[in-house]
Formats: sequence, C-alpha cells, structure tokens
Amino acid sequence: MTRRMAIVSIGAAALVVLLITTVVYRHLASRPESSAELEARVSFAVQLDLDPLGRLSVYEDGRLKSFDSFASSMMFYVSGAHDIGGNRDGFNYLDLMLDPHAYDDADVIYIKSKPMRGDIVRSLQGSLDEALPLHAAGGEAEIRRTFDDRMNRFVKTGLISPRMLLDERVQDLLEIAQRDLIRTARSVQQIRNALGVMQPDVLRRSLRIVPPPGGGIDEPWITIEQLVERLDAGAFGEDAYAGIAGGVVTAWETLTTAWRSRDASQVNDAAIRLAALLPTLNVGLYPGQNRLAWESWYFQNGNMTWVWLVYLLSVVLLLMSVVYRWAPARVMGLSVFAIAFTLHTLALVLRWYVSGRWPNANMFEAVTTSVWFGGCLAIILEVLVRRSALRSVFFLGSAVASMVALMCVHFMPVQLNPNISNKMPVLHDLWLYIHTNVIIFSYCLISMAAVSAGIYLVYRVGGGAADYVRAGGAGALILKKPDGQSYLSEANRSPGQIFDGATMVLMELAFIMLWTGLVMGAIWADHSWGRPWGWDPKEVFALNTFIILALLIHTRLKVRDKGLWTAMLAIAGFIVMLFNWIVINFVIVGLHSYA
Repeated sequence: MTRRMAIVSIGAAALVVLLITTVVYRHLASRPESSAELEARVSFAVQLDLDPLGRLSVYEDGRLKSFDSFASSMMFYVSGAHDIGGNRDGFNYLDLMLDPHAYDDADVIYIKSKPMRGDIVRSLQGSLDEALPLHAAGGEAEIRRTFDDRMNRFVKTGLISPRMLLDERVQDLLEIAQRDLIRTARSVQQIRNALGVMQPDVLRRSLRIVPPPGGGIDEPWITIEQLVERLDAGAFGEDAYAGIAGGVVTAWETLTTAWRSRDASQVNDAAIRLAALLPTLNVGLYPGQNRLAWESWYFQNGNMTWVWLVYLLSVVLLLMSVVYRWAPARVMGLSVFAIAFTLHTLALVLRWYVSGRWPNANMFEAVTTSVWFGGCLAIILEVLVRRSALRSVFFLGSAVASMVALMCVHFMPVQLNPNISNKMPVLHDLWLYIHTNVIIFSYCLISMAAVSAGIYLVYRVGGGAADYVRAGGAGALILKKPDGQSYLSEANRSPGQIFDGATMVLMELAFIMLWTGLVMGAIWADHSWGRPWGWDPKEVFALNTFIILALLIHTRLKVRDKGLWTAMLAIAGFIVMLFNWIVINFVIVGLHSYA
C-alpha cells in the first residue's frame, strides 16, 4: 500500500476519533445540572432498591410492560431523554407522584424547540424586569446573575421548571403560539402534555399494576386506588383474591408513607412485598418474571446503544487491515466486529422478546434493525470474498454504518425514541411487513456503499490512479480474466479496484432490493389505501433514490472515468436516502412521516 494511502488512513482514523470525542464532550457538557432540591434526594435514592418494582407489570395501551419500561415512556413526555438528578426513571416517576411539590421549581420539563426556548427566556426576562423593582431590596445584580445562569442552562439543556412555565407572560406567549399550527403549535402541545403528565393524579391513574380477577388478556388492569374502592364496596367477597388484594393495598400504603418520610428501609421492604403479591392475583394472566426482568434490564442499560463504542474500535482495526493489508489488524478487527455484532444481535433479539414483535415499528427500531441486516450481509459477502482483495472491506462498511446508526440512537433519543410501542393495526399486513424490512435493508446497503465510495474518493483526491473493476461488482466476483485469474485476486488488486468493486457489489444489491421494496410497497398501498401510488413525499424520495441508483448503473456503461462517477453517484444516492429518512420523516408532513 502506498505512503499516500497510509497518510489517508491515519487521517481518516484521526477524524473518526475527533468526531466521537467532540460528540461525547458536547453530550456531557449538555447534561442538566440538578437543583439543590433534587441533589438532596441523592442520599435517599442511593439507599433504595427499586429492582423489585422495576420488574412489576404495568398495563399501558393494551400492552403489558415492566415498570422500568413504563416509567421510561412516561418520563419521556416530561424530561425527554434526560436523567433528572442522575436517578432512574422509576424513581423520578414515583417521586413526582408522591412528593410533587418538591418539583415545582425544579428544572425537569424538557422543551425540544430551540426557538421556543428563546421566546420563553425573553418572556421571563420581561417578568423579572417588572417584578424586580417591586420586590428586591438590594442584591439586584446577584438576582440577575442567578437568573442569567439559569436561563443559559435552560437554553443549553432545554430543561425548565413548571413554575417558570406557569408565569403569566409565558402563558400569554403559549396562548399566542398555539394559534400558529405550522411553526409553534406542536411545541406548545408538547409543553402542555409535559405539565399534564407530571400531575400526581395523572401519574396515579396511569399506574395500572393490578391484574383483574379472572380477567382475560384484553381486560384492562386497574390502579391501586381502584382496587381500594372495589375492596371497600365488597366486590370480591371473602375469596382468596380479596385477601391478597388487601395485602397489596397495605404494602402500597406502607411504601407511599415511607417514601414521603424518606425511610428507604421500609420502602425496600414494601417493594419486595408488592413484587411478591401482585403476580399471585392472577397467575395465568401475569407476564413471566423472566420477560419482565429482561425488559427492565434492557432499559436500565440504555437499550444497549453503547455498542457503538465496540463498533468504533472495530472500524479503526478494519481500516488498518484494508489499508495496510496487515494480517494481525484483520484478525483483531474481525474479532472486535464479531463481539460488536453479537451484542447488537442480543439487543435486537431482546427487544423482539420483550415487545412480542419483530422490531421495525418505529424509527429507533428501523435504524438499529437496518444496520443489523447490513451486518448479516457483510458476513455472507466476506465468506465469499475471503480469498480475494475485497476481504475486510464489507466488514468495514458494516462497522461504520452500525457505529453511526447506534451513535444516532444513543445521542438523539428525543428524535429516535427508544420506548417500545404497539404496532398500529394498519401495519399488520404481510406485504407491508416484507416491504418495510426490504426497504430498510436496501438503505443500509446504500450506507455501506457510501463508505467504500467515500474511501475511493479520498484515494483519488490524494492522487490515486483512475482504477476501477473491469467486470463491474458482482461480475468481478464471478467472472474470470482470460488467464483464469479473478478480477479481484491479490495479484491484480489496486486500491481503486478494491473500493470500486465493493461499491459496485453493494449498489447492485441495493438497486435490486430497493426496486423490490418499492413494488411490495405499491402492492400494500393498493391493498390498504386503494391505490398503488399516491405521490406521498416518502414515496417520491424513495423513487428518487432508486432513480439515482439506476442512473449509476447506466452511467457506468458510458463514461470513461467509471470509478469516479460510480463513487460520486453512490454518495449522491446516500444523501437522497438520508433526506428521505430524516427530513421526510421529521419535517415534511405525509402518510409515512412523524412530522
């Protein structure tokens, strides 16, 4: 390998490390600072053992989930992805429900819209300017400095207290913003949802942890308060259910009293009793403890999105293997990639197990599942090319795609909500099921091709020769030269041929899969909506991506510098695909979007 390629590889590795360091720094720097009231709870929180409660089952929207999973989804409405006070969501949920006044002036409500944050700061500044001359008897500079520090923290983290949102000027601002349905109405609705969800009565009504006596799977569960009402009314008579229910009520009352008095020992004892009694109210209906325990573990461990760090290490090693053709780097890179892919598979299977469905119902699942598909294909392709110059390139593309995808879901949990939701009834269709998986698979292949195409462009910018694979992508793997050697044998390899060959293999496969996915989507649309094509924004840009892939294949037949045009069009297809996944999903309103 040339000295130029060595410099390029070192620069690429340094760029990756710099990027990750910058992202991690920004993430840590933006973590919310706890208020004094929240910090005072640390000593109480660390003495608690909430694992028994975390494994309780909660009924929400027709699904039974662990309390940890349920608390995560509820707190997401309030605080987004922030861990308030460094505590787990289960603690914050119970604390909001049982000691709500401590949070009146705590910065716990997350405002996603940055323009809305600025408008709120200006409204609060107006209220301070109006109130300060009337109430401040000296120390005005200190009050303003404290206010400015808190507002700067709010602008950075997006966290603000309920008391500030209930300020008269802020409420006037929200009332006006509510009328702008396009720009600000959604932000106002998000704020009001957060204020509503964190109300103690809402939290109590949502905590349906009591299975109905002899009820079926479709019968809603009830809250502790509803259980008390039915016991007082004698609804259960003198049967065994009434006896166990009485024990549940007693344990719950002990827990709430001990929580308010900050008696961690009694809270722990009551939690153990609740965890033992509640499943016995309806043994046949209550979910298995193993499933609830795994679901609780999954959410406590950040949905295993931290696996991106393992992929990062494999990227560095595999890049060294591809550039230097250094056997030890290849062995180490493959070993680390195998560990990362195994952990990735475990996360996928675990989510499948706890949700009861294949994980592709929301953006979090689509992103993580698509790159897992890419890893599966990379393994197959690497087996086929293990004796050719293409070895390690597909693993490198898969590792980069998986690393970036898991970084996105790790650092952007607000946009890519990790909470498990039910699949909408309209999505229960075989054609749609296949269509969705084929489409996201093709998107991952386009991402992997962008990696090899990007390396090819760096190679060319660095002065590399205008090499390309003479027999195309798949043809280079199957056909032989007149002398009987492979087009990508070690004897015939060059950097340009290697990266161009990998790009063509991936783009040819993506072309076939994207076309198949579009056809299947049209069949499903005709079945569900009565028309195969409706010019929905996501349909249009999926077609645009396919057109670029088709243009790539046809252009390669005509142009002289085939490698350069292939790489540029592969990058163009990747950009259009990203536009489809990001802008269409979250900005433009359509049948397929989240806007």
